Amino acid sequence: MLKDRFKSMFGARQGDGDRTSFLPSDYLTRKADTHANIVSLTLFGIVLFGVVGAFFVTNRAWNAVRAQQLVINQEYTEQTKKIEQLKKLEAQKSEMLDKAEITTALIERVPRSILLAELVNRMPDRLSLTEFVLTSKRVVEAAPQKTGTGAKSIAKSAGSAGAKGGAKGPPPRPRPPKMEFALTLTGLSATDEAVADFQAALKDCALLARVDLVSSVEATVDNQTWRRFKIEAQLHPDADARKIEPLQVPRLGGLLEAAVREKEPEKAEPKRNPLSRPSGRLSGVRTDPPR
Repeated sequence: MLKDRFKSMFGARQGDGDRTSFLPSDYLTRKADTHANIVSLTLFGIVLFGVVGAFFVTNRAWNAVRAQQLVINQEYTEQTKKIEQLKKLEAQKSEMLDKAEITTALIERVPRSILLAELVNRMPDRLSLTEFVLTSKRVVEAAPQKTGTGAKSIAKSAGSAGAKGGAKGPPPRPRPPKMEFALTLTGLSATDEAVADFQAALKDCALLARVDLVSSVEATVDNQTWRRFKIEAQLHPDADARKIEPLQVPRLGGLLEAAVREKEPEKAEPKRNPLSRPSGRLSGVRTDPPR
C-alpha cells in the first residue's frame, strides 16, 4: 500500500519531470521502493519497540504481583498458625472453665450458718420458729431433641454407617449438677401482722425466692392462744453469700440476762416463753440430704 502511494507520488513527479528531469524511470521506481521500505521498517521498529516495552512493563508488574502474593501467602501461613494456637488456647480455656464451674458447684455458696442468721435476724418480736426444714433436689436437664430433615440419601446413609463402624466422637463433657433448695419454716406468732412482717422481710432477702405463706392457723400453747404459721421458700438459683451484706441485729438481751444470772444465782430460773427469740439455736432444725 505504501509502495503504491510512493509509486504514485514519484510517478507524478516523473510525469512532471519529463519536461524538467533527466533521471531514468527505473531509478525513480527503485527510489520509491527504498523510501517505502524504510518507512515500513521504521513503523515496524516502532511497533516492535512498543510491544517489547509493553512486555517488559507487564512483566515487571507481574513480578511485583508475584512478590506481593508471596508476602500475602507468608502472612496467611503465619496467621493460620496463630489461629490454630488461638483455637487450642480457647479449647484449653473452655476446659478450664468447665472444671472451674464443676469445682464451684461442689462448693457451698450459701452456708447453713449464714442462711439461719438471715432468717433469725429478720424475725420480728413475738415470733419464734419451731421447725426449719431444708430439702435439696437435683435438676435433670432434658437432652436436646434432634429435628429430622425428611428422607435421607443413600450417600448419607452409607456415610453414617461408616461413621458408626469407625472411630467414635469425643465423649460429652461433664456438666456441673444443678440443685434446687426448698425451705419450710414452721413457727408461732402472737398476731398475723407479725407473720406478714416476717414474710415481707424474707422477700427482701437476696438469698430467697418465691416466699409463700402456706397456712396460718390458731393454736394453743401453754394455755395461751397463738398463730401457728407455715412458710415455704426457695433458695435463689444464683444466690451467693459472698455477694450480699448480712443483716446485723444487736443482741444485748442475752448478755444482760447472763450477767443477771451470774449476780443472782440463788434465784430460780424464770419460766421460758415459747415465743422468746432463740440466742443462735432453733428447735427442730432439720436438713435433708440431696436426692
